[in-house]
Amino acid sequence: MRLLTSITLLLALLLGAAGASAQEIGFSAQVDRNAIATGEYVKYTVNLTNSRERIESPSLGGLMVVQGPFDNSSFTIINGRMSGSTSRTWVLTATAPGKYTIGPARVRVGGGVIETEPITIEVTKGASQHSDPNATQGQSRDPNLFTTITLSKSKAYVGEQIVATYMLYSRYNSLETTKSDMPKLDGFWAENVELGETSWDPQLSTVNGLQYRTAVLKKQVLFPQKPGKQRIAPFTMECVVNRSFFNRGSAVEIRSNAAEVTVMALPPNAPPSFKGAVGELEMVVKADRTEVKANEAIELTVTYAGKGNLKLMDAPAFDFPGDFETYDPKVTDKISVSGSGMSGSRSYQYLVIPRHEGEFRLAPVEFSYFDTRSGSYRTVSGPALTVQVSPGDGGSAMIQRPNKSDVQVLGKDIRYIRTGDLGLHAADGHLFGSLPWLAGMGAPALGFILFLGWRRKREAQLRDVAGSRRKQADRVARKRLNEAGQALNNSDRAAFYDALGKALHGYIGDKFGLGPAEITAPRLREHFARYTGGEQVATEYIRMIEACDMARYAPVEDRPRQQLYDEAAALIGRTEQLVRS
Repeated sequence: MRLLTSITLLLALLLGAAGASAQEIGFSAQVDRNAIATGEYVKYTVNLTNSRERIESPSLGGLMVVQGPFDNSSFTIINGRMSGSTSRTWVLTATAPGKYTIGPARVRVGGGVIETEPITIEVTKGASQHSDPNATQGQSRDPNLFTTITLSKSKAYVGEQIVATYMLYSRYNSLETTKSDMPKLDGFWAENVELGETSWDPQLSTVNGLQYRTAVLKKQVLFPQKPGKQRIAPFTMECVVNRSFFNRGSAVEIRSNAAEVTVMALPPNAPPSFKGAVGELEMVVKADRTEVKANEAIELTVTYAGKGNLKLMDAPAFDFPGDFETYDPKVTDKISVSGSGMSGSRSYQYLVIPRHEGEFRLAPVEFSYFDTRSGSYRTVSGPALTVQVSPGDGGSAMIQRPNKSDVQVLGKDIRYIRTGDLGLHAADGHLFGSLPWLAGMGAPALGFILFLGWRRKREAQLRDVAGSRRKQADRVARKRLNEAGQALNNSDRAAFYDALGKALHGYIGDKFGLGPAEITAPRLREHFARYTGGEQVATEYIRMIEACDMARYAPVEDRPRQQLYDEAAALIGRTEQLVRS
């Protein structure tokens, strides 16, 4: 009975297999919709039934992959008949309107090829496009990595401030910048905005349906110096993408767009007091006192404040009476340069000393500037000041001012005659032939010999590049470990793993004379195999570098950071002892 049951089951399986093989192979492609707007998604799926051959991916006709491909397989038995199916799915989008044709997918069965039908997708303009056309232009050059130059305004007057922003957009998980060449600015006076260390924005940016990591590479406040069409040339960057412990990555060179601004000349017939100030400004004039005695000092301060080219502004012109002794003004700047432009204040502090009694009138100070809000010149005046000077006490001014500059405090104004032992020598003493004379004559020759010896030793060290790297490997690694320790204390995850990875890679490369692309698992095992117990040390290095790379490029940490830091420091110390033994 058991033998009969086994034979029956075997026959059933053979019949089912024959039925399955006799079933017709199906191969088709479909989309969930044939019309989308830019930035919207379409799902494209290829289905293969009753065959397990490999599906050849089709040409997407210019559509961008947002996700995928995702593979799915299923196997069923119904009434003794077996059937299987395999599907592959992409999520696609388009960054510009138009018609896109997805080419046929192919599969090779037996001696022939089966193809799906092409599919056309109609893409219309989206309701909300990305606000920066430069990003759309950069995306058309390379949808995975591009840079942009964006100006805060496309038209400006001479001297009006413009904010230039240099942005980086990336869809790669790993990116390292190897070289960057920022453009030279002709026709602009520029001030850099302090941004600190360059880092990725925590929020993703979406450009025409594709999400990017973004970083601000640089910001500048530009002041055009001449009218006409002014152009900022593109800047270039060289990067390595998708680098990991087992992959040296791919080199990519990117180039930004060029930026242009139309610079308008300032209107003619400027006021006589106009000295080139442009922006949104105001002036404040004040004196610390207006009633003094002769030979007493008065502080007169003129402050310009607001938004504009404050660092290019000149001192105001005062018409002081001939009885007033005046000095060059002291300039005090409280100016900040940020992403919104240059703002703050610049103050000119005058020190004047009336030498005779009387009543003196100081004419009002006029200040003219070009107001960018109204597009016209504005003139403001300070108050007229009247200074009452009463007779002095007959003394000189109470301040020390030996020249027209900042006050210099003198320690003593009288040097007393020195008394006591003056260290004089006997009149009949001679330097020639004495011990100091012999030492002085022989010192140059001895110094020249020592210099030659040091130079030969230095040249030998410079020729031995590998030896210098080996000697400094431990010191350089400790420095990078200190950077990792600081990042650990600051809870900066990305900086910690970056510094720790550089410490491990750099130490191994310096110690064994390896380049970045040569630090692989087989090479590590080969070099450590020369030392007793080196195989275990090599294995620990490989595991630790893999842990750092995994944590840098994915949100995965296989052990606490403090533990990883301690293990890395101990491992470098063990390697030093191993190599020296």
